[in-house]
Amino acid sequence: MSTMYGRRRIAAAASLLVAAAAALSGVALATHGGLHGLFNARGTIDRLDIRDRDAKLRIKAREPIDVAIVGAQLDPGGQTGWHTHPADSIVSVQPGGPALKMVTQRHGRCVEQTFEPGRAFVHPAGPHNFVNTDAATPLNFGVAYLVPVGATLLTPAPTPDGCS
Repeated sequence: MSTMYGRRRIAAAASLLVAAAAALSGVALATHGGLHGLFNARGTIDRLDIRDRDAKLRIKAREPIDVAIVGAQLDPGGQTGWHTHPADSIVSVQPGGPALKMVTQRHGRCVEQTFEPGRAFVHPAGPHNFVNTDAATPLNFGVAYLVPVGATLLTPAPTPDGCS
């Protein structure tokens, strides 16, 4: 009897831990359309000042921010569903796989852009949808977020007028 009670407590604790980890991750990956989270690493940095004069790059944050690195996979022909983020972020499409199509709305019009494997791009905080252009091969991509501390990384959004 006590063994069964102990197993229930362990199962309940494990369920709570999984739920807490999902809630704390700040990532709500859509369950529709074939989007799967591969990994999620997130941490808070007090200040950030990255400079690379050769690349003419500077990234600076004077207050604490969260840095999140997320790996995701879209099933063949799948999509993320329309969603938003708290800030623009950087996406890298895994080499050797299919291209990624991003659909956004700009100035009241739907705009489609396709990013080939091995390419990286800045993707907008505003409403957008990622689509796997290949009907036979999964698409892997990574996202780097620099966001306010505790911000939810992905929020579902309605499909904008004129977009599908």
